[in-house]
Amino acid sequence: MTRAAFGTAIACVAALAAPAWGEVGSASGSASGSASGSGARVVQLPVDIAAPSVSAAASPTVVRLGAHFTLYVTATFAAGVEVNLREPVVLGPAFEVRRRLSEDRPAGADRTTREWQFDVMPWELGELQLAPIAITFTAFGRAGQLQTNAVPMKIIGDLGDLVDDPRALRGLARPAGLWTRDWLWIWIATATGAAAGVVASALWIARRRRRRAMPPGAAGFARPVRVDMTGERALEQLLAIERSGVLDRDADRKAGYAEMVEVIRDYLAQRYRIAIHDRTSSELIDRLQSVAPADELAGLGGVRAWLAGCDLVKYSGARVTPAEAGKALDDARALIVTTTPQHPGERRTEAA
Repeated sequence: MTRAAFGTAIACVAALAAPAWGEVGSASGSASGSASGSGARVVQLPVDIAAPSVSAAASPTVVRLGAHFTLYVTATFAAGVEVNLREPVVLGPAFEVRRRLSEDRPAGADRTTREWQFDVMPWELGELQLAPIAITFTAFGRAGQLQTNAVPMKIIGDLGDLVDDPRALRGLARPAGLWTRDWLWIWIATATGAAAGVVASALWIARRRRRRAMPPGAAGFARPVRVDMTGERALEQLLAIERSGVLDRDADRKAGYAEMVEVIRDYLAQRYRIAIHDRTSSELIDRLQSVAPADELAGLGGVRAWLAGCDLVKYSGARVTPAEAGKALDDARALIVTTTPQHPGERRTEAA
């Protein structure tokens, strides 16, 4: 509302109240000066005449599952009006707000536009809607509330989008010959391998003493035959952390722990399809226990112990050596391997 329009509204309200003021003045004069000015009316301006204009929009509106998009919420208001978001901001059960920021910019004629930007991640597929957002405002010493429009979204994510990608297909190749099995050479190779294995095991133990055993949840199983795409991506991220050398440098080791924790938290969110934003480690484990299959609940104890150890380094400033950091990295890999579901026809092997 411009200053001229606001002044016109004040004048109209004053005109409506003029007869009442005239009657008060007549009564005061006839009373010969006694109680002069008493009984004057106070006109309350309606708060709606200063209500801001609000809107909401998203970019993009077609998003893949697990990707991010930005929600824009704007409110344009006149001078003397205060606006804010009503907390907490709830967009619906299918959306998670990761972070947000806001800025003000002039809109001309003594008006200001305030814009909030939300980084949002969807967790469900289909045609969805972002719920309207409540915006509160105050004017003339009174408070009011408005709601933005709902924002339609389309969340996609089909297996065919990955499998049917022509770039992911192998080209044609000529048939390859197959080797026939010769049991004699297998026995020879087994005997040789056993002898070499004793020597290799001794060297490996001496060189890798700093590495500890798998966490309790992994003790009952050998590694799976295959690791799926979610596990492979997490293992590649851990390998990148190891190759960067961040865990070997005293000044950067705390940051390396934070990177490892973020990889595991994102892996668990993708594996079990849960939201992890603003959840503490204990809250994350409690949530996992409510959604994980019964045969995977035993492994969650190892996840809890690993996160607790990393939190000591992240938040309490506990000092660790490069060897201890290497053990934490190996344990992170073990957690990924032992929580990866097995493909049909495969099974975990009981450890001796």
